[in-house]
Amino acid sequence: MSIARDNLKFDHFRGAANRVYYTIFHAASAALLWLGIERSRHSGIQAAFSQFLVKSGPIEPKYSKIYTKAQKLREEQDYDLTADSLSEEEIQQLVDEAEQFLFRIEQYLEQAGATRE
Repeated sequence: MSIARDNLKFDHFRGAANRVYYTIFHAASAALLWLGIERSRHSGIQAAFSQFLVKSGPIEPKYSKIYTKAQKLREEQDYDLTADSLSEEEIQQLVDEAEQFLFRIEQYLEQAGATRE
């Protein structure tokens, strides 16, 4: 998240959207790996996150919405050169939501015993 915050600080909003998405993607991947679930595609990680962590109950639905939003914005900012750049407020909200997402996944992994030594 520090790179996303740095990108935001220096008005690199496209880069911030990219870093936010990958923070969420890797956190979701870690939670799925704890369950022994691996997927090779971004869409597979997102679908498995929804299926095994949100629909089955341990993670609240708002985190699936945050994931979907981050993926959509990252794809627009990375691949659609005609897309309007996001505003500072939009990126700040995305960074804040990603921090909530990361905190929630860390909390889930701790409760699940993944962080015990």
